[in-house]
Amino acid sequence: MTKLISIVLAIIIATSFSVFVVNAEGNSNEVTINEAGNYDIDNTCTRLIVDGVKAKVTLNDANMTSADSVSAVVVKNKANVTFVLVGTSNISGNAENPSCGIEVEYESSVTFEGKGTLNVTGGKYGAAIGSYGTATNIPENERVNVGEITINSGTINAFAGARGAGIGAGYHVNGNKITINGGTVHAYGKECGAGIGCGYGTSGGAIGVAAVGEYESGSIIINGGEVYASANYVDNIENFDYSNLESLNTQDPCSFAAGIGGGYGASATDIQINGGKVLALGSGGGAGIGAGRGTSKAKNYNADAYKVNVKIGGNAEVTAISANSRSSEINSGGAAIGSGRGTHTGGNIEITDNAKVTAISATQAPAIGASKQKSPVDSAIPVAESIVIGDNVQLYAVSAGSYAVDKDAKNFSVSPQFFGSSDRFYFGEEAKAVSDVQEVKVESPNGEMKYTAPAGTVSVWSRIKAATDPDTGVKKASLGIVTPLAMAVRFEDGSVYYSGDTVEIEIGKEYKFQMCCVDWSTRDLKGEKKIHKPYEVFTPEHGIYSDDGVGLKGSVVYRVKVSSDYKERSYNEETKSFVLPRGDAVLRTDVNKCFMAYRFSFKSGDYNKQTGIDKVVYDTGKEHTNTIEDFQYNKPLEYLSVNLPLGSTIKAIAYNNYEKIGEADIFVKIDEENPDRCYTDYKWNY
Repeated sequence: MTKLISIVLAIIIATSFSVFVVNAEGNSNEVTINEAGNYDIDNTCTRLIVDGVKAKVTLNDANMTSADSVSAVVVKNKANVTFVLVGTSNISGNAENPSCGIEVEYESSVTFEGKGTLNVTGGKYGAAIGSYGTATNIPENERVNVGEITINSGTINAFAGARGAGIGAGYHVNGNKITINGGTVHAYGKECGAGIGCGYGTSGGAIGVAAVGEYESGSIIINGGEVYASANYVDNIENFDYSNLESLNTQDPCSFAAGIGGGYGASATDIQINGGKVLALGSGGGAGIGAGRGTSKAKNYNADAYKVNVKIGGNAEVTAISANSRSSEINSGGAAIGSGRGTHTGGNIEITDNAKVTAISATQAPAIGASKQKSPVDSAIPVAESIVIGDNVQLYAVSAGSYAVDKDAKNFSVSPQFFGSSDRFYFGEEAKAVSDVQEVKVESPNGEMKYTAPAGTVSVWSRIKAATDPDTGVKKASLGIVTPLAMAVRFEDGSVYYSGDTVEIEIGKEYKFQMCCVDWSTRDLKGEKKIHKPYEVFTPEHGIYSDDGVGLKGSVVYRVKVSSDYKERSYNEETKSFVLPRGDAVLRTDVNKCFMAYRFSFKSGDYNKQTGIDKVVYDTGKEHTNTIEDFQYNKPLEYLSVNLPLGSTIKAIAYNNYEKIGEADIFVKIDEENPDRCYTDYKWNY
C-alpha cells in the first residue's frame, strides 16, 4: 500500500505542482519538496521540508507548528525557495526545543513576496526566520552560519524564540545576508537576540571558546519597505513614543541587544540602509543600529574581531533608539547608531545622500558613535573609528547623557551646517528645527551663528537653545547626575538624586550639595519594601538615602553651577565648587574629591567575623537564623567594601558570628600620603 501511495504522489507532483502528502498511516502531515517546481501549501500541511531544489511555494493560510526539535519549515541542502504570501499564515517553532519557525540552512536561501501576511515565531534558541543554535559556545572552525534571507513584499511579523533574532541567526550562530527590498516587516528579538541580525553571542561573563565580538550579525541591507525592529517585543511599535525618557525607559525590555545588528556580545559587521522607513530599538546597552552590549572583562573580549560598520544613505528615513535599562544603570549606555556598552570602538558610521535620521540615545552614550564606558581592552574611553555626515542629511541627534555625535572620532567628517557638536539635548527642552529657509540665526556653542540650510532640509544637532521658563523667562539647563556605586547627591533643598537622574537648574545660579552613602536595605527608590531573590542579596543599587535616618550624609558642602558658556569647566578645591559648561552639564561625583572607598577586614583573617556600618550596613537587632529572610535585614558582611562621603564620621561595628565585639568612629578622608589612591584599607584588631 505504501509503495502505491508513493507512485501516485510522484504523478501528482510532476503534473500539477500542487502538493498534498498523506503518510502511510493516512494522516495529513508532512510535505517534502525535492523536485523543482511551483507548489501550493495550505492549512492541511503541518510541516514542510524543501530539500536541495529551486521552488516557488505559495503559503495560502498555512498553519504549521513544530512538535519536536525540528523546525516547522526547513529549507536545506542548497535549496532556493521563493515563498509567495497569500492570506494569513502562521508558522511556529517549538519553545521547548531548539528550532525555528522557518529554518534556512547555510548555503540555502529564501525570498518572501506577495500581498499576504506571515506570522512566524522561533523556537528555543532560534530565530523566527533563519537558524537555531545551541547553549554551548562553538569553536570558530565549527560555527554554523544561517542561509540568505530576502524580503521583497508582503507583511512579515517575526517573533524570535529564546536567545534568537527575529530574522537572522540563533544562539551562538553567525549571521549571513539579509536583504529587505519592500513590504512591511516587524522583527523582535528575545532574551538578548537582535530584532534583525544575530542572536545571543557571548556574554561578558562567559568563559569559553568564543570571546565577545567574535559572533557577528553578517550583512544586513535595507533598500525599501517599512521595517520595525526591536531587541524585544514592543506593543504598537509603529507609534513608539520616544519624545521623553520616561516613555522610552518604560518600554525598554533590557535584553542587551541591538534593534538591527548584533545580539548580546556580537558585532555588526555590515549594515546598509539605502531606502525605506526604518525604526530600530536597542536595549540594555545594545545599540539601536549596530552592535550588542559587550563586556567589562578584557580576557573575554576580542578587540580584533569586534566590528561596527553602518552606512545610511539614499532617501532612507531612519529612527534609531537605544533605551536605558530599567533594572540597572550598569546595563545602559548603548549608542543609537554605533557600538554597545563595554566595547572599544564606535566603528565606522556614514550618513549621506538625502537620508533623514533621528538618533536618540539614553545615558552614557552619544546618539551616533561609541558608548562612553571604559573599554574592556585598555580602560580607555572608546571613540569611533570614523563618522561621516553628508551635506544633505536631515539629522536629529539626541543624547540624554553625552554628546549628540561622537566628535572625538578618529576620522570626523561633518558638513559645516552641523555645528554645535559639544551641545547636548535633554528631553523636555525645546529643540529648534531649521526648515525650508536660506538663512536663520541660531544660538550655538560658538555664540550666535548664521545658518544657511539647503531648501527642504531639517537639521537639528542636539539641543540648539536652552529651555526658558515661560513664566519667569529664566533659562534653565538639565543637570545630569553621576555618582559612585551605592551613593547619591543631596541638594540644599533636601532633594536627593541618584546616578542617571537629571535635575532642572537655572543657568548661572550656584547650588549647594552634599554626598550621601545609601542604605543597603530592602527598600526600593520609592522607599517601599522590596523582596529580594536569593541572588540579589546586598545589591547596592536598591539602597536609598533620606533625612530620617536612612543612609549616611557627608559633612562636606560642595557647589555646582552651569555656566552660560559652552566651554567653561573648572573645579576649585578650596571652595569645593564645580563649574560645568552649558553644552555638557553633567555633575560627575565619581571622583576622589567627593568620596572614598573603605575596605574592611580582620587582622586575624577570620571569616567568622563581620563588619556593619550604622545606617548603611548594620544589625537591626533581629535574631539571626542564617536564612534568606535574614539577608533582608542587612546582615553584616565578612568582607565589606563600601563608598563613603568625605568628611563624614561613620560608626563601624565589628561582629564575631554576628555577636557585637567592638565598634569604632571613623573619619572618612583622603590619604594625605597617597592622595591619588582610590580606597582605604581598615583592619579590625581582632
